[in-house]
Amino acid sequence: MSTSMDFTPEQEEVLTAIRVTEAVVAVLASSAVVFSFARFPELRKPNFALVFWLCMADIGANVAYSVGAPADGGLACIAQGVAVTFFDLSSVWWTFLIGYKLYRSIVKQEVELHTFERTLKMHALVWGSSFVAALLPLTTHNYGDAGAWCWISADSYNQGTGTMWRFAIFYVPIWCVAFATSVHYYAIIRALRGFSSMQHFAGTAQQERLARLARQLQLYPLIFVVSWTMITIVRVYNTIKPHQPLYWLTVLQVLFSPMSMQVLIGPNYHYIGPQTGLNH
Repeated sequence: MSTSMDFTPEQEEVLTAIRVTEAVVAVLASSAVVFSFARFPELRKPNFALVFWLCMADIGANVAYSVGAPADGGLACIAQGVAVTFFDLSSVWWTFLIGYKLYRSIVKQEVELHTFERTLKMHALVWGSSFVAALLPLTTHNYGDAGAWCWISADSYNQGTGTMWRFAIFYVPIWCVAFATSVHYYAIIRALRGFSSMQHFAGTAQQERLARLARQLQLYPLIFVVSWTMITIVRVYNTIKPHQPLYWLTVLQVLFSPMSMQVLIGPNYHYIGPQTGLNH
């Protein structure tokens, strides 16, 4: 287990236990979507594959979290930090692409031509950019104990590199994605409500499906923003007072982490494609 000077061993054990439990449950939730993708041929469409890859990235991140808190400075600790950064960033980019594709399909009414070359470029962009970003903190030896797990270490705050990497490669991109995704989903929901209010849909089952889908899609950007808000608050506080962390605030960070929010929406992802155009 990591040996943080910020929390007592008992406090770290509680944080690690919560994190590992959430990770295991989140893996099961994402696995349900992966199983649906493999089991039902009608879901194996080019755009719905984005949901599949999002879940694969989530599984990778949660597997990394599920190992607990390796000893600070060890190879296992560095490996966990790199894996968490890589898969969490990949998950964020897949989330952005899902919202963007939905926006183009529903709002812009565009029909995209799917080619192997485009798919390859998309994977190179998501996995490649995340991989490069995950390697950057290695250049300044910043992976290490981050509380109850290993990530970009707070021990380098005095040099400023830890703070720089945390925000430059992680939190700034995440909040750019959060803003763009919120804009996309706002436009999508408005379009769906407009479709459902059309006269030829009045009183039909299709009208109810469109209205229900609009309500459901409201949750996705909201959950994304809520889950990353708590983590960002904690990291900003840690930047201001790096050696005076608040235990209760860190507990809230773990409880409202993206993986816990993922448990709420993971099993529902397989409804998105057939109802929104992601199965085109």
